[in-house]
Amino acid sequence: MWASAVLMAASIGHAKSADHERADAQALDLAKQAIALRSVRGPGNQAPQVAALFKAALVAGGFDAEDVTITPMDDTAFLLARWKGQDPNLKPVVISGHMDVVEAKPADWERDPFTPVIENGFLYGRGSSDMKLDDALAVAALIELKREGYKPRRSIVLALSGDEETAMKTTQLLAKQLPDAELVLNVDGTGGQLDAAGKPQYFTWSGAEKTYADFELTVTSPGGHSSRPYDPNAIDELSAALVRIGQYKFKPELSELTRAYFTAAARYERPEIASAMRAFATDPTDEKAIAALRADPATVGKIGTTCVATMISGGHARNALPQRATANINCRIFPGHPRAQIME
Repeated sequence: MWASAVLMAASIGHAKSADHERADAQALDLAKQAIALRSVRGPGNQAPQVAALFKAALVAGGFDAEDVTITPMDDTAFLLARWKGQDPNLKPVVISGHMDVVEAKPADWERDPFTPVIENGFLYGRGSSDMKLDDALAVAALIELKREGYKPRRSIVLALSGDEETAMKTTQLLAKQLPDAELVLNVDGTGGQLDAAGKPQYFTWSGAEKTYADFELTVTSPGGHSSRPYDPNAIDELSAALVRIGQYKFKPELSELTRAYFTAAARYERPEIASAMRAFATDPTDEKAIAALRADPATVGKIGTTCVATMISGGHARNALPQRATANINCRIFPGHPRAQIME
């Protein structure tokens, strides 16, 4: 659990001491360098360069080069850094994260997604929140502990995957290589909230993560010339189905974890959201509370399963009836439900 305290202190500006200014500066510098590397699946994937950046920092910070390995896989790579503990009989603590980011088209952004920019105290760029800054904080925190002469009783392992946003092959390999971990701290599963003045209000832990699932919906029809339309039309049918899916709302749910979160975090929210959080924690069937929480992007995903259309494609010519129309439905499933149930 010590790692959580270090990462929390490094990530909350008002909680830091002057002694850690070097680590703070290094974390920001590493984050900016990592953001500038386009670690996106496909041709030109620079995830291996991100791994090399972090390895160079760790080695320069006192880690033995042989204890920091980079393993290539397809167009990406994963990083493993081991800090040997004093007691080899103790199972290691693993700090996990990922170095890749979701694709971003510069034309759709106000700022170039792969050019780090700091404005009004905020860091902008792909990976500033998910999750190159988090990686940099973990690396800088470990280096700072080395600098302070800390000697861990149990081994500490930093495990950074390279395709968490896509195929997750490196994630699976890392899991196989670390079967004996005492505890895995997923840096991607933490966060917090600042007030309007930038002062930290609270730090969060994730006790569970919603299951990820993609469902492909395809409609086919014989096709033909557009001057001779007939029913059914593949695009029309797909559109109607997507409207139904968009309008469908899964039953709101509450777990002990989310009840505790809504109850504790409500005090920091604006009045209407705070009231809804408290009401939902008391009664998950409260329609007024549900409507308020569903209308807020920050809370809609915390009250149950969500499914949303994310990609569509269809047709093959401007003057031809479509023979195929396809859509991707992305779901984030509340813990306790198998994918097949949600597909139904």
